[in-house]
Amino acid sequence: MKLSRALLPTALAGALLLSGCAGGGNPTADSAGADCLAPGAASDAVTVSGDTGSSLKLDAKTPLQAKEMQRTVLTEGKGDVVKDGETISVSMSMFNGANGAEMQQVPASPVPFGKDKLTGWAYEGIRCAVPGQQIALVAPYADMFGETKPEQTGVPDLTEKDSIVLVMEFGEIGEETASTSSGPGTLDESELLKKAEGTAKDAPQGFPTVKLDKDGAPTITMPKEAEAPEKLSIATLIEGDGETVEPGDRVYVNYRGVIWRTGEEFDSSWSRGKPADFLTSEVIGGFQQALEGQKVGSQVISVVPAEDGGYGAEWLKSKGYEPDDVMVFVLDILGTVHAE
Repeated sequence: MKLSRALLPTALAGALLLSGCAGGGNPTADSAGADCLAPGAASDAVTVSGDTGSSLKLDAKTPLQAKEMQRTVLTEGKGDVVKDGETISVSMSMFNGANGAEMQQVPASPVPFGKDKLTGWAYEGIRCAVPGQQIALVAPYADMFGETKPEQTGVPDLTEKDSIVLVMEFGEIGEETASTSSGPGTLDESELLKKAEGTAKDAPQGFPTVKLDKDGAPTITMPKEAEAPEKLSIATLIEGDGETVEPGDRVYVNYRGVIWRTGEEFDSSWSRGKPADFLTSEVIGGFQQALEGQKVGSQVISVVPAEDGGYGAEWLKSKGYEPDDVMVFVLDILGTVHAE
């Protein structure tokens, strides 16, 4: 789940800190003086244990449901509230409010703050943040996913009647850098390739084999009696002839990810029926290194150990996998927008 807004990456007009904005662990207003999002029965009921963004568990009794967004401070922080023109470190855990099932864990990373830089729910969660604070945000399905159908989210058993529980923890506030303040734009789906196209290449010996259906979706088969590599391993399967992906670009890809040990799919934009887009600077190393330097139209396979370009052993365990499991991604690069 992305915090950043895909459209309108413009800055919100700056404002001075007003009364109720600074110095407290539980601010009542944001940097522009607007009241913080109010708590409610659902967000007040949230209790958690573990580490936000990696192993957090929702301990509250479910279902938790809200007709409109609610925000409750679970742990007070200290310092000034984040303001426009700054970044703030955010880690996040997301759960289905209907049954408490984990949906996603997002490790800490700096997020540029501004109303037009963030999705609506992310802005509401972050605009009253201070370092050290942990908050619970409970939001209706529509506020989180808009018109996206549950089957397109890739989340099992999720329905449009459910609410989403997000727990955010905030860290250091810093100055916005050029790379965050002038991000790349976006492409319309009509401007993207439908699938990888170019010159086929043979993968090195020991790599999984990849077969494509008529739409380009890959089936990934591990080599028999071969052990998964201990280091990040990347190969080009189709070499495209489009623009070269550069560091910090927004990249549009269709991808499928499976576990080497079992062949089980754990994530796939193909299964959701829509390409994914993200900045190369905001993804795991196994994605970043597989994309930067490649050309649009290329298909790349990335074999990613947990601790070398992956999500880490704790993330794998939180998903029910072995801590040393290796992930295999096949990525079709469909378009890119260069960072300004």
